[in-house]
Amino acid sequence: MNNPFADVIYFNGYIYTADNQNRVVDAIALRDGYILATGTSDELHQYVGPETESIDLEGKMMMPGIIDGHMHPFWGGIQLFGCHLNYESLTIDQILERVQDHLDKDPRTGENDWLKVTAWLRQGMLPAGVDMYREDMDKLNTQRPVVLFSNDCHTLLANSRALELFGITKETPEPPDGKIGKYENGELNGILEDAPAMRAADSIPSIRDDQAIEVAELVQKVLNQQGVTMVMDARVSEQQLEAFSQLQQRGDLTLRFQAAREITPDETPDVASVASAVDKAVAFAKKWHQADWTPAPGIGLNNIKMFVDGVMQFPTMTASLLQPYRINQGTDDAPNWVETNNYGDLYFTAEILDELMEKIAAAGYDPHLHTVGEGAVSIVLDAIEKMRAAHPEKDIRPGLAHNELVHADDYARFARLKTIACLSFQWAAPTPELAAFEKKMLGDERFEQLEPIAKFVDAGAVVAFGSDWPIDDFDEWYDLKVAATRRGRDINGQKAPRLDNDRNLTVIEVLRSATIDSAYAQHREDVLGSLEAGKFADMIVLDRNVFEIPADDIENVKVLRTIIGGKTVHIA
Repeated sequence: MNNPFADVIYFNGYIYTADNQNRVVDAIALRDGYILATGTSDELHQYVGPETESIDLEGKMMMPGIIDGHMHPFWGGIQLFGCHLNYESLTIDQILERVQDHLDKDPRTGENDWLKVTAWLRQGMLPAGVDMYREDMDKLNTQRPVVLFSNDCHTLLANSRALELFGITKETPEPPDGKIGKYENGELNGILEDAPAMRAADSIPSIRDDQAIEVAELVQKVLNQQGVTMVMDARVSEQQLEAFSQLQQRGDLTLRFQAAREITPDETPDVASVASAVDKAVAFAKKWHQADWTPAPGIGLNNIKMFVDGVMQFPTMTASLLQPYRINQGTDDAPNWVETNNYGDLYFTAEILDELMEKIAAAGYDPHLHTVGEGAVSIVLDAIEKMRAAHPEKDIRPGLAHNELVHADDYARFARLKTIACLSFQWAAPTPELAAFEKKMLGDERFEQLEPIAKFVDAGAVVAFGSDWPIDDFDEWYDLKVAATRRGRDINGQKAPRLDNDRNLTVIEVLRSATIDSAYAQHREDVLGSLEAGKFADMIVLDRNVFEIPADDIENVKVLRTIIGGKTVHIA
């Protein structure tokens, strides 16, 4: 870079840098996709040359681009097409009516023409406590295989034709990492939970490769509009990577794409099988990982993913707990909450987890684990402790995703073991009805540990934001608002009640979790996550200054401009 002048200088702004001092400057100079300098307009005047473009921010706020540290962007993109239940609380009849309406309008009618219905809010069905089964699905007037895929992507409900094509019968053995639902008479009820649901969904004939590229294009457009400049895809497939790779080769990639390759319990039935499973995951990662990133967006794959437990919500209740779930054996009018024998599920034994952590670390990769319940969190931290002892010299950055329920003693272990808490902030704003139900399901003492965020920060742990889209509707700024308020959206013009078991994050803590700390989680803090000289020029311009508005107003932020590697990829 012999040219001393900037390509562009943004000036007259409120530019939050997210550096170690959380500095705010009013000007930033860019050259060749890098940040050349930050400071005052007077200080940066030396970089103005005859071809330098000067852009007046007119007092608007600029900050680093959002780095979403855990999501499923391709799943989310596909859900933007097709039959979608929109995360709504619906009755069985309402669901069937919507699905039938789609079937009636769809020209595909064959017995092998799949319909996957997404964003089914199983835990929110009406009336409260009701569930759906195969016999309900078989009421649809169709010969097509039809499935409902829950919003959390952990439950799939199939009609009889779909079960037939899946090859699942009442004799199919239940795998160690999920459930195949049955009626009391032993016949299939159509419900698949956790890994069987995901594998069944994966087995549905996928979209064509050209359609996959269209999905990838739509995904990056939607993400750029909300200021997202990098994501970590927490369960990636070859087709997804190929689609984003094609965009990169065309020069059309507008999103930095990190990813994780999954290792399943089926691949690791015993300790002896772990080495080959890790070798297979590493070979996949090496095929797609681009070691040398430049200001132009690229692809990275240095995470290996495991689902350690399931989900906490009723009626699935497969997240691993240290104390059992409670259920209401009474009625709504005369409740009788009692402990069950259900502690949830662990999909890997402690011995296999220990071996996985050691082998993944030895290979130089970061383990990224789905841990919802405190039982899963605790057993994984035990495995990480052993991994740290075996490889004290390695800069391994384990990430535990979700952590909806954490034992009070384990927050400090996150910090001590340099383990990142990857959190979906919006989950700290359950509806009043769901909060009341979960308090009864867990009991008062455990409810105090539900959906922690600041407790990790106060213990000294790194918190990285990850929306988990499409588990919820894609709304990054709503998610960040919840971290700063622990409140959901207003209800009939009134403020939603606060989940009052943790403090709010400060605005700086919120922004750092979605920028520099998420960059750290992906080993990219040297080039991303803050606006500092020498880093890639990834930044966004907002329509309001989040430091000067009420925290409740953060959800209304609009992104006016998204810049990646110095190039504007979105402008409102």
